[in-house]
Amino acid sequence: MMKERFAKLLLGEDMSGSGKGVSTAVTVSNAITNLYASMFGQHLKLEPLHLEKKMMWKREMNCLLSVYDYIVEFIPMSHSLQNGKTM
Repeated sequence: MMKERFAKLLLGEDMSGSGKGVSTAVTVSNAITNLYASMFGQHLKLEPLHLEKKMMWKREMNCLLSVYDYIVEFIPMSHSLQNGKTM
């Protein structure tokens, strides 16, 4: 289940790999928002979390943020070869 969830986050919820999913940043942001709503949506006042909820929050956030280790940004560059061609 964790592998599938990690793959969904990394692929932007596009499990087909066709590249038609949303960006990874948007997917992770939505997942954090949903986690926040599930954790704190029931609270009517500001109070400390119970230990089990706090542990769940830390575990879920670690999972969500671990995706950022695998995000790669491609930056277009040009390179001049010795024969004069530009790649």
